[in-house]
Amino acid sequence: MVSVVVPAHVTSIESRKLLDVELDALAGQDHSGSFEVIVADNDSPVGLREHIEGHSLRDRLNLRYVDASGARGAAHARNVGAEQASGEILLFCDHDDWVYPEWMRRLIAFLETGYDLVSSAVEGRTLNRHNPRKVAEVPPPESFQPAGVAVPVVVAGSMACRAEVYRKTGGLDETYPANEDVEFGWRVHRQGYRVGYLPAALVAYRYRRGFRAGLRQGRPRGRGLARLHADYPGNGLPEIHLPILLRDLMGLTVARGLTGEERGLLMGILLGQLTGGLRHRTLHWR
Repeated sequence: MVSVVVPAHVTSIESRKLLDVELDALAGQDHSGSFEVIVADNDSPVGLREHIEGHSLRDRLNLRYVDASGARGAAHARNVGAEQASGEILLFCDHDDWVYPEWMRRLIAFLETGYDLVSSAVEGRTLNRHNPRKVAEVPPPESFQPAGVAVPVVVAGSMACRAEVYRKTGGLDETYPANEDVEFGWRVHRQGYRVGYLPAALVAYRYRRGFRAGLRQGRPRGRGLARLHADYPGNGLPEIHLPILLRDLMGLTVARGLTGEERGLLMGILLGQLTGGLRHRTLHWR
């Protein structure tokens, strides 16, 4: 049995339509075994329970609604969904993305080659033809493995884990503002389990729209990166140096060719690294 956990914070009817796109994609999987889909509702204000319980794909997907409103954040929703899942294998995807038809089959097959936790690449072209990025594109597969780190970086939006391992290791750390999936992969590896990375892009990732949305997404990412340096020193990711950070911030204010969302995202990451670096004492002054 396989359980697919979909964290959801749906704020509008339009956002709910994006969830339906993902549910349609899950209904089109070429996986031959049985599976259930758990929508973990992280305090959505648009009546998501009624939508899921009366959904046209409810029987086909073994669709279940789970209240995950106890704390804000996708990490909490994923943990609540995983806790109530019945599958021996847990898969995770995001409510506003689109999984390829072979996503489930290929991740499970890869996991069964001897891994306990695996992730795949994602791509940012399919869902963003009218909202493209010019610089901050989803990195190619090789950029997900920072130099000096013996374990791949895990992406929660395309992740498979043995349920027993997920629960034994404590699941995602909900105190991280972002990058809790990266921390989870490194922690699982540190506890002696095998972590794998499938370079095939099996998920189409959806970008935000506008400067403010990019900024809101970027700042917690930057704070999460700063905390990773405190919790996992010498991890291989670039260290945070104040002169370089200030130089890059100034450069972004005048850089040409960026979309508003890109500029907001990149500035948010830098600002998050600044505040997070000060808090966790991982900011280098020179």
